[in-house]
Amino acid sequence: MNSNNLDEKIKVEAIQKGDRKAFKTVIESYYNEIYWYAKSLSRNEALAKDLVQEAFFKLWKKRDNIKKGTILKGWLYKSVRNNFLDHVKKYKKETYFFETTYAETLDHVIEREYQEDLKHKVELVEKEIEQLPKKCNQVFKLSKKEGLTNTEIAEHLGISIKTVEGHLTKALKILREKLKEKIQVLFLILGHVR
Repeated sequence: MNSNNLDEKIKVEAIQKGDRKAFKTVIESYYNEIYWYAKSLSRNEALAKDLVQEAFFKLWKKRDNIKKGTILKGWLYKSVRNNFLDHVKKYKKETYFFETTYAETLDHVIEREYQEDLKHKVELVEKEIEQLPKKCNQVFKLSKKEGLTNTEIAEHLGISIKTVEGHLTKALKILREKLKEKIQVLFLILGHVR
């Protein structure tokens, strides 16, 4: 048995017996090496320190269960790796929950704002339609609200198809001028005119 193995055996046996001085020697011997390993895994100084502290804490807490012949440095490396993997799993769950909650909240806010904006635009369009000249208003509503064809409107009102087309053209021209940049919304919501 070489001196390193003998040294490890002595440290393991001392720690199993609760020798705090032996445990302090293990910490002093392996802390830096284990810390750099933890930092290379986590890429985070604070997390690396936590991982190493947890590994040494577990070593002391589970000292009665350490088998003879255990290489402490290897045990500490494995403990740090397992602690890191546990952290990643927990972090992913927390991140997933946060991201899901955030996305749902954002969707709700956007939907509410969209509905409020759409409602405002519909009200604006309806207001402008109500201000159309009487015949234009009537023809426009029959076309867009009732879904009648130009022929059906002409028959219903007792006017020519050309007159219906003229009223629709005039109504659209007036609405384009009044609503300007909002005109693209007009065509989306014309079916909602009440």
